[in-house]
Amino acid sequence: MKYELHSVTFVTFILFDYNDFVKKNKTKAYISLALYTLMISRPYEDITVKDICDRAGVSRMSFYRYYNNKDDIFIDYCDEKFEEFYEILYNIKDINFERFIIELFTFIQKYVKPLKVLKTANKEFLLLNQLNNYARYVIKNLKSDFVNEQKNNPTFAYFMSGGLFNVVMYYIDSGAKATPEEMSKQLLIVTSQKY
Repeated sequence: MKYELHSVTFVTFILFDYNDFVKKNKTKAYISLALYTLMISRPYEDITVKDICDRAGVSRMSFYRYYNNKDDIFIDYCDEKFEEFYEILYNIKDINFERFIIELFTFIQKYVKPLKVLKTANKEFLLLNQLNNYARYVIKNLKSDFVNEQKNNPTFAYFMSGGLFNVVMYYIDSGAKATPEEMSKQLLIVTSQKY
């Protein structure tokens, strides 16, 4: 199948790691790139599935093979990134809260531009929903004294994901200037307070 996507190089380097792009299913990758490319020039709500398919050079049947709607493109992207982040965490023997925050913001720094696109489309709630799901998964499966203490606390995952989501959105809005170490230091001060 021949794909013709205008500005593919521009969008690839702005929004995606090129190696990620090559590894992904190419049809899904072109659909994602098409949506992001279209979002550069018009509002998300004005973009149709037909527009995405035309830009990606794929049929609507191909689109619906992978996605039910255009929101699913964002969800799929979030899932891929959360899995990538979880692998980073999983390979750290015993992670504490400070190291977790440093790893999180080191990771976030790589994806500031796609997060800005998500915010511009007013779709950041999709990130929060996926973050809630992954927080429960991380707490259940990660080997860490920091997490083990909270495994039986049903509100911990929501508290952490909601708080971190808002901090990440603030970080993006403020230009993502603080280092991961600075973010960790700020959050350690907040979480160590006795209220």
